[in-house]
Amino acid sequence: MRNQKMSISSSFLCVLAFSSLPSILSFAPSSTCVERLVCRRGSGNKLEAGPLFGARKKMSMKERRKQRAKKQPGFKVDRSLLDDLPPVDSWEKSKPMVAFEAGTEVEVETADAVDDDETAETQAKASSLVQSQRKSVDCLTYFRKCAEESFPIRAATESIEEKGWFQYDGFLSSHDAGIGNALLSDMLQEVSEMLANDKMQRDIARLGDAEFTYSIVGGEEYANCPRITEFVVSLTRHLPPLINKEMGLSASMSTLDATKSMGSLRVFDRTTYNGLGELLSSTVSSKRPFATILGDGEEVEKDARLLTAMLFLSSDKWSSREHGGGLTIQEGGVELEVNRDSLILLRSNVSHRQEPWIGTDQDGLEQAACVVLHFIKE
Repeated sequence: MRNQKMSISSSFLCVLAFSSLPSILSFAPSSTCVERLVCRRGSGNKLEAGPLFGARKKMSMKERRKQRAKKQPGFKVDRSLLDDLPPVDSWEKSKPMVAFEAGTEVEVETADAVDDDETAETQAKASSLVQSQRKSVDCLTYFRKCAEESFPIRAATESIEEKGWFQYDGFLSSHDAGIGNALLSDMLQEVSEMLANDKMQRDIARLGDAEFTYSIVGGEEYANCPRITEFVVSLTRHLPPLINKEMGLSASMSTLDATKSMGSLRVFDRTTYNGLGELLSSTVSSKRPFATILGDGEEVEKDARLLTAMLFLSSDKWSSREHGGGLTIQEGGVELEVNRDSLILLRSNVSHRQEPWIGTDQDGLEQAACVVLHFIKE
């Protein structure tokens, strides 16, 4: 009875194995192979099941490489990336020679050559900037020396207290004729360039006199007239302290501010004068009225201007007696003859009249200018 039960049980297992084979094979790896399935009768009339799967076959190196190649996806190279790369020649240190035709060679500019050009340009700009700064420092220093070492400050303050004005010829050229005359020429050249480039405003009040004005404010406009701006800055810094010290506690004039001033330019152009002469000669009087710097309005008391400095720029051939541009003081009818490099100090409440420029068509006498600098109350 036990043998019969065991026989049924073994038969059942064998049948179960065959019935499950399709499902088992569906999950078996592709590399697994079914070697044999044997149901045999063992000792004691028992049914025995043989091994269901055989051992996995060992793959060679060649087969393994093929199998890995199938699993890894292929890739493509984007040729546009290679086209965007610079040519190999531009990476090299030396300059290659590329032959375009037989017997002809053309030198190819490399990245190093471009870098050398940029470096040379940068160095040139830096050198120019350094030279410009040195020039500026030298000019400021020279203007200071003219005010502190050459200008007769005591005679100036005495004349200002007594008469209200003072004239000194050769303000820049008396300290060093060579440097002073060179600076005067540079300043007059700046005036001519600004006039040619329409940097100035036409004075409508004196339309027939062909005069133009320009406010000296420095900052970004420093490049328009560097020497004139440096003159204004240096004179503002150094002349008021000298005047304040010399006058002391004099009640005739308040203390001048050495940090602030009001600078401007007045320019005459002969070409414009000729163009307007015939049109306006019958309506414009050559005689100007006397007036003060402060004017005569209600704002006189609020006006902080105390002393005005005027530096005249022109050719060394210019004479105010012949070519105009002089100054007349109303009290006593004093006519001041001014020429190139004349400096006039004038109290702002002194009535005066600046005579119109006339000039001539001769070379060097077509333009003239006056740097006007107002020193204000501290």
